[in-house]
Amino acid sequence: MNADLQKYRERIKSVGLKATPQRISVLKVLSETDEHPSAEMLMDKLKNEGSIMSVGTIYNILETFEEKGLILKLHDHNEVMRFDARTGFHVHIFNKKTNQIEDYFDNDLEVLLKDYLKDKLPKDVTLDHLDIALYSQSA
Repeated sequence: MNADLQKYRERIKSVGLKATPQRISVLKVLSETDEHPSAEMLMDKLKNEGSIMSVGTIYNILETFEEKGLILKLHDHNEVMRFDARTGFHVHIFNKKTNQIEDYFDNDLEVLLKDYLKDKLPKDVTLDHLDIALYSQSA
């Protein structure tokens, strides 16, 4: 198994899941795209790489990955579920005209927000994940 596939195998196993060929393929394709695909878009990408799976299998894998924290689930402005393998802090910019989702990374913003919220949240709340979405109408 090449180094890239081994990386995905280890990432899947690190959350207590069995690293099946289907799971490895889904995580690989999702990790190597910037498009934030829907399950159907992901199915087409997998098919182009020679991995043919039913949409139900893909949805089951995506749901399991999201539950285990391997991926993020987003809803575009049409309420279609889209997926992102980048789980660290970043902002999603939704373009309402093109229906594209773009990642925006800003470490200073993350520090600023976490510092601000540290003393503002109720004492029994621990910040696990911070999600920010911006919506654009530019072409």
